Amino acid sequence: MTDTENKFSSGTPIIDKKISRREFVDWIIKGGLFATLAGMILPALAYIWPVMGGGPSKQNEEVGSEDEFPLWGSKKVIVGGSALLVIRTPTGYRAFSAICTHLGCLVDWDKQQREIVCPCHAGVFDQEGRNVSGPPPRPLPTYEVKVADGKVFVKV
Repeated sequence: MTDTENKFSSGTPIIDKKISRREFVDWIIKGGLFATLAGMILPALAYIWPVMGGGPSKQNEEVGSEDEFPLWGSKKVIVGGSALLVIRTPTGYRAFSAICTHLGCLVDWDKQQREIVCPCHAGVFDQEGRNVSGPPPRPLPTYEVKVADGKVFVKV
């Protein structure tokens, strides 16, 4: 049997293709670049992609009783996957997103100054959630608050 007959004896040709060192290194470099780019792009896309695909739930969620909120007091709660800051003022309750519009830090309520502050970069918001000073580019998103039977509800 000759070499040619040996290669075709099973009916399928056997291909003897050898990869050169240059091609091998080229494949390794391309694979490394692909893995590096995927490692950078996939986390960025996961960060940008919305957490909730269906949007907000548009329902009232209980965040506590009126006894839990002293006058000019506040409480941070998680409702519908969002962090909220609920504040009691003499005129009623207000709810804001607890996420700073600058870089996403959690904001706090300063009871003495009666303002919302971001501890990360000294951002300040007034009682209406409007940005007063610091780097935040826009006001805090607000949420509707209702009180029924001594319980505080936020519409998300």
